[in-house]
Amino acid sequence: MIDVSPIALILSGASVGTELAAEFGLLPPSFLPLGVGRIFDFQFDSLRKELPDNIRLFITVPESFDIPPHDRQRLREKGVTPVPVPAELQLSEAIVYAINVIGAYACPIHILHGDTILGQIPTGTDIVAVRPGGDDYSWAAVHHENGNVVRLETLAATDDKPADTPIACGYFAFSNGAELVRAFSQARSNFVDGINLYLTQHPLRLVEVADWFDFGHIQTYFASRRLVTTARAFNSLQITANSVRKISADTFKMDAEAKWLNSAPPALRPFTARLLDHGRDGDRAFYTTEYQYAPNLSELYVFSEIGRTSWRKILASCVEFLELCAQSPGPSPRDSYTQQLVGNKTFDRIERFARETGFDVSKPLSYGGRAMPSLIGLAEQVAPLITYDPSMQTTFMHGDFCFSNILYNSRSSRISVIDPRGYVFDGKHEPYGDLRYDIAKFAHSIDGLYDLILAGRYEMEWDQNYAYDLTFERSSQRAWMQGYLSEMTIGGCAVAGNDIRAMTISLFLSMLPLHADRPDRQQAFIANALRLFTALDGAPA
Repeated sequence: MIDVSPIALILSGASVGTELAAEFGLLPPSFLPLGVGRIFDFQFDSLRKELPDNIRLFITVPESFDIPPHDRQRLREKGVTPVPVPAELQLSEAIVYAINVIGAYACPIHILHGDTILGQIPTGTDIVAVRPGGDDYSWAAVHHENGNVVRLETLAATDDKPADTPIACGYFAFSNGAELVRAFSQARSNFVDGINLYLTQHPLRLVEVADWFDFGHIQTYFASRRLVTTARAFNSLQITANSVRKISADTFKMDAEAKWLNSAPPALRPFTARLLDHGRDGDRAFYTTEYQYAPNLSELYVFSEIGRTSWRKILASCVEFLELCAQSPGPSPRDSYTQQLVGNKTFDRIERFARETGFDVSKPLSYGGRAMPSLIGLAEQVAPLITYDPSMQTTFMHGDFCFSNILYNSRSSRISVIDPRGYVFDGKHEPYGDLRYDIAKFAHSIDGLYDLILAGRYEMEWDQNYAYDLTFERSSQRAWMQGYLSEMTIGGCAVAGNDIRAMTISLFLSMLPLHADRPDRQQAFIANALRLFTALDGAPA
């Protein structure tokens, strides 16, 4: 029996262009990062929300693209079927190929370009979604009479067009799959000509959409990402084309971050966000920095396909920043700062976690079938591995040097840090601390795989007997980076040394009560701390 229920097809069957590939590697457009997910997460949620309940969802991908296991599972959970297509096909050929594979001849077909997100998907069929204008790229202009499409016309980037020219913005809905295949076949692979042939048999209507986010070019990608982020942000973050305004009732914290940015030594300034303003808004404090059109390292680490050459440049810039911090000593001995950052705080946070959740922090744990100490026992065993030396001074410290707070500009091959800590002791603003804390934060993204946990890209088993096991997707790239990191010495500190590893474990333990809204993530942090503990010299066999 022929299935006549409508289909939605996202066209992501070719890799992104050269500019975007330089930033993220050779990804299909729907697999570009956005937030803590990929563009397809937003696309399919939008399609599912607006289209009929019996809609069938498909996405084209290049035949050569190996969908990561977690993404394949995400697509499966969303009810999406991938359709691999040959890379050499033109856009209309890929559509015909997909329709033939699916067998979607007798049903309506909704098509969304893989580099496009719409604020709201138009309903109905035989429509073309449009927005006025467009940037200096090649677009398809839509000529119409009273909303009825007359024809589409390809405009070159250099064409002079009125600012209000309706531009096809990547969403089409057709009532007849067989007629669409016929039109594209007759047009000999020309997408616009195929649409024009189709509308001779099935008139199309123009539907203007309010919000169009185009991720198809480097310029439009970062502009659209900013707009999507702004739409999803709360009052704590206000983003414009030029600036980011961070505002909070926690005036001490906002002042600390702003003062850190303002006090950065000249040698560090190229590596920090540029502070534009700082002050009060009623009973709240704010500071404003320049908006940077660059990805953060968390996005690149979790979602990109960039190669080792790019990662060497990124890591080299990170090390350069940390070395410059090491060369900027503070006025005080280091030990009390270390104790505050990873000593007392770790035990206080574990006790808070126990009070809030009822978790027995004194009960022995196990990991991968191996006996492990309790949470308190774990903290007690790693604490002595963190060395103290009264002769060591504090140095300039970011305080939260993890991948999500590090942006990377591939044009300058330089990182830029955001959201610094700016204090160690309550009530005292100062930019100094223990360099090893920044190194541990750096390691907790690479060795600790913190960003993969936040993105939910792991598999975990745990039970009421406090037995844990944790696995991540295999990645030769991540394994290489972990090996590369282990060979580093930064500011005289061996990154693979037990003091850095012990600090990294302490970070995961101290984060437990801060994620009370995600009990699953808290358990993953426990499992991950145990995983890291097994790699320590002297850990139980």
